[in-house]
Amino acid sequence: MIMETSSRRPPLEPVLPLINVVFLLLIFFMLAGQLAKSPSVSVDTPLSQSANGPEARDKLLLVLQQDGQWFAEDNDTALTEATLQDYLSERPEGAEVRLLADAGVTMTTLRERLEILQGLGVEQVRLVTRNDGGDQ
Repeated sequence: MIMETSSRRPPLEPVLPLINVVFLLLIFFMLAGQLAKSPSVSVDTPLSQSANGPEARDKLLLVLQQDGQWFAEDNDTALTEATLQDYLSERPEGAEVRLLADAGVTMTTLRERLEILQGLGVEQVRLVTRNDGGDQ
């Protein structure tokens, strides 16, 4: 008696299409994802224990150094009050501004700078901080 042995392999699980889809999604998010711009001037970002919502990266970012100088996020030259006014005039009236202030800025300086922004028509300012990861 001769037995026939089958050389057929067991059917593979359909994982290849899943791998293709995951790979395409990875490529899509790598290309479509936007990395956050970092300011061209360095500041010591203050710490916070909890975030108050996601950061609106599409809003204008102003950087305030410890000595009270203004900088735009994409420019490393200091802004005077006149150039700040020109810079803000490109935005809609009352647009929200993100303010990245150095941790060493005094409250008096911060208050003065916020009053300048209010005088230039800025209605909302969101302070940008760095999360320390503490759960207190």
